[in-house]
Amino acid sequence: MLGQLLDGRYQVLQVLGGGGFGQTYIAQDTHRPGFPKCVVKHLKPVTRSPEFLETARRLFTSEAETLEQLGNHDQIPRLLAYFEDNQEFFLVQEFIEGHTLKAEIFPNQRWTEDQVIQLLEQILGILEFIHSHNVIHRDIKPDNIIRRQQDGKLVLIDFGAVKQIQTQLLSITGQTRATIIIGTPGYMSTEQGQGKPRPNSDIYSLGIIGIQALTGLHPINFEEDEDTGEIFWQHQANVSSELASILSKMVLHHFKQRYQSASEVLRVLKHLDTSVEVQSPQPPSFTQPSQASLSQQNSIGYPSTSILSGENYNRLEKILLEFVGPVAPRLLQKVAASAPNFEELISQLVLHLRDNQQIDFKKKTIFLLEKPTLLQDFTVKSDKSEIKLNDLLNQQDELISEKFVEECERELADLIGPIAKFLVQKAVKSSGKISRAELVKVLASKIPESKKALQFEQRLLS
Repeated sequence: MLGQLLDGRYQVLQVLGGGGFGQTYIAQDTHRPGFPKCVVKHLKPVTRSPEFLETARRLFTSEAETLEQLGNHDQIPRLLAYFEDNQEFFLVQEFIEGHTLKAEIFPNQRWTEDQVIQLLEQILGILEFIHSHNVIHRDIKPDNIIRRQQDGKLVLIDFGAVKQIQTQLLSITGQTRATIIIGTPGYMSTEQGQGKPRPNSDIYSLGIIGIQALTGLHPINFEEDEDTGEIFWQHQANVSSELASILSKMVLHHFKQRYQSASEVLRVLKHLDTSVEVQSPQPPSFTQPSQASLSQQNSIGYPSTSILSGENYNRLEKILLEFVGPVAPRLLQKVAASAPNFEELISQLVLHLRDNQQIDFKKKTIFLLEKPTLLQDFTVKSDKSEIKLNDLLNQQDELISEKFVEECERELADLIGPIAKFLVQKAVKSSGKISRAELVKVLASKIPESKKALQFEQRLLS
């Protein structure tokens, strides 16, 4: 093929690779000034029967039209041409000058959080665009991400159009769709490995790259739970709990438990502020506070606001945690700083939730207006009594014991399997002094069926 002139215009300079059904070349466009480089993808049909060729032609044209639409994005190579020659099919795409991400991710060398977040944001922006066109990339990996030399931006390449057409054509000839699995082991989700990719299969692959960059480990070396298939990696990276939680949700074994869209992940990342060292939120400690300290919420670790007492602020934060995850503390602090009243605070928080979450969130927060908080109650009693606030907290809602945690693990495991223990331990560790009722509510939110979630709450709190 070297030196051959395709379509009387594209001269092959290099064969990049391929198999029996297709190949990829680097060529030069001899009809343009300077003979600029381009990438040519070549599809060779497995049979020359008229019916098969007609189907191949239709699929090829459809795929080319899709690639042409995708080329409108700045970080996707443009489709320059497509043509048929001697009953074989060719796609010509823009050549991206630069180096792949594989040249930046080295074994045992770890990226910073800022670098990983920039990677996620750029590629998620591309995924948001392609998924809106009903396209799944199917092969997100470092080799298919190029850092463009001219501006340093990341460009997503190799949409596997030829492979996708091959897969469809093989199914027509009577072979199973699984004959060609598009994807790369280590970066490929379970459902994609079964030939059933979804948009969040791409999110899984990107999450794997983020974890690879943070840990310096190749995906084949990740630790995995044999029973659940979940990846254990946080102990091998210097990472904040917020970013760790985002990446872990991106790579959950079951696609239903992952983020469902690139837009959703971008929305969570938007509130991740890496300019300040992120720490797990710690519950404030109270020991016979003075009346002055009760009047200034900042002295007990909460934003200065007359909208909510410290206790109700803490309750609202835990409710928000169920809906937006680990960014809840930072989001609430930001919104509470400007909200003039409780109603406006809830209205502003609702804007950060998905449509199907908003009503549920309002229902769960309305109780904050219906009864005095423990902190308000203590303010009234403080002049008449020497009772410590910690004693009142313990009287109001018994804190969880190790025995209760084990009971939660058993009950939850009956409903969602072995991952239950991991979820319970995570909820306990991330929430500090969490009450029984609050822990059960957080865990119930992990149960897909609402009826079973309600039964779970009733069994543990009765």
